[in-house]
Amino acid sequence: MGEISSWSQIDWHFIAGGLGLFLFGVKLMGDSLTKFAGTKIRDYIEKYTSNPIMAVLVGIVMTGLIQSSSAATVIAISLVRSGLMGMNQAIAIILGANIGTTVTSILIGFQLDYLAYFILLIGVFLMLMATKKKTTYLGEIVVGFGLLFIGLNIMGDALKELQYIPGFSDMVVRLSRQPILAALIGAVVTGVIQSSSAIVGIVQTLYATQSITLVAALGLVFGANIGTTVTAALASVGGSLAARRTSLFHFLFNISVSVFFLIIIGPYERFVHYVTDLFHFNDMMTIAFAHFTFNFLGMIIFLPIIPQCVSLLRKLMPGRDDLAEEMGKIQLDETMITAFPAGALTQAKAAILQVSDIVMDALEDSKQYLLTKDKKYFHEVNQLEDMINSLDTKIESYLLKISKQSLTEELADEYSAGLQVQKNFERIGDLVQNLVEYFEMIYDSGESFHDEAMKELNSIYDLLILMYGHGVEIYRGADHHLYETMKEEENSLNYLEYELRASHFRRMTSQHEEATVTTSLYVDILGTLERIGDHIFNVARLTFDPIKTHGEKSLVADEVVQGAE
Repeated sequence: MGEISSWSQIDWHFIAGGLGLFLFGVKLMGDSLTKFAGTKIRDYIEKYTSNPIMAVLVGIVMTGLIQSSSAATVIAISLVRSGLMGMNQAIAIILGANIGTTVTSILIGFQLDYLAYFILLIGVFLMLMATKKKTTYLGEIVVGFGLLFIGLNIMGDALKELQYIPGFSDMVVRLSRQPILAALIGAVVTGVIQSSSAIVGIVQTLYATQSITLVAALGLVFGANIGTTVTAALASVGGSLAARRTSLFHFLFNISVSVFFLIIIGPYERFVHYVTDLFHFNDMMTIAFAHFTFNFLGMIIFLPIIPQCVSLLRKLMPGRDDLAEEMGKIQLDETMITAFPAGALTQAKAAILQVSDIVMDALEDSKQYLLTKDKKYFHEVNQLEDMINSLDTKIESYLLKISKQSLTEELADEYSAGLQVQKNFERIGDLVQNLVEYFEMIYDSGESFHDEAMKELNSIYDLLILMYGHGVEIYRGADHHLYETMKEEENSLNYLEYELRASHFRRMTSQHEEATVTTSLYVDILGTLERIGDHIFNVARLTFDPIKTHGEKSLVADEVVQGAE
């Protein structure tokens, strides 16, 4: 070992390969745990986060499952940006996520290096013999768990040689005397490789081989906590004001807790030494304990002051978050269903009209994306689509509960119309999302629309938006005169779509245009716009004719199936 005399003699290929296996193991284990847990994680988040303590627990469990505090924070921010969660809930989840991220370091603390290879073999056998997806996921979890330790083991053998490099011990002494420098290194490296678990794992290995002191190790761990905010910051870009505020909290929380513990690093080091001596922890578990306690105490400090944190964030980032306010207007009183079904249907209609406003916003944003190429509108449409889907589930569930009551024929018609109108709005939301995906494919390929094609799309968009406004007004107030006008508009839209399709093919032929992404998608875009027109006309028609003939019922069923797809 003493023969190592320069950096070039370090087995860097083992360090690189070990780190790769470790990162892959963590990702495989996290992805497979998420799949094994099922697709209802978001529902559990929404159901159990009304209480701050429960929200913290959700954050811990979710991060333990997906093995990434950054990913858990990104999920919380995405729920805020889609209006499905308030900042108070998201902040509590972030507090829990910081604790959940210590799960990996605690697992590492058990030092299962020898058993890791057998664990890997068991996981592979499970995957090979699996006949069900759940068993495959379980096998992947076990494989990921084994690879995590094998990667660390490979890295450890090479990393322990660092202590023999001339000058390395001087660097460790400097990091011990200047833990702020260690924190900066930890933050930068974590920001680059996007995994605080990897940095903490490396720190555990270095400390276990006596390559670094506990003070230097703590400084690196505190820095990793800061570096992990990079992913969340990127996730909030282009998002709602509430999403940006949530990301700002994540950054300020991790910075303030890390700075606080850097200030008291001396007493904290003595406390960690005391506890680890008391319970006879091994060196790797010592770092895991320090990592856990640091995050746990940070949560304890901030949990009681979440409302004050939200107030501060609103002052630091002033403005009105429209999406969050729109969500707040949805009122569906469960007690009204049995007590006054007619009132419940009125609430459901108000909620459906709220969805119609959100869909209109998405439609107008898609047009702005077409005209400006500004990615902001692409992200907003996806954000609105998340909200539409969530509200669709709530409204449909609410309406089905109403249908189980003894309804008069008139109320039964109102229920039928409401359910089908909501399905049409939800389907329009899906189609608008398809539009921006088409535009994105075109713009990402470096292409753009021909001037004539852009004018054509602008004209059909104008007619469609006019029709949409009329369809919503008809559903709101049952205006017969406007319905007759809309019949003419629907015919005009169909004719315009036919004409623009023919115009496109004439351009292709007369101007000998080559087949491009734009030319191949243009007809799909026209067809999607025309289908949106069909759905908004359905909304108007259902207002006056909620009871379907057999053929129309089949059509509605087909639309619901298409929406599910």
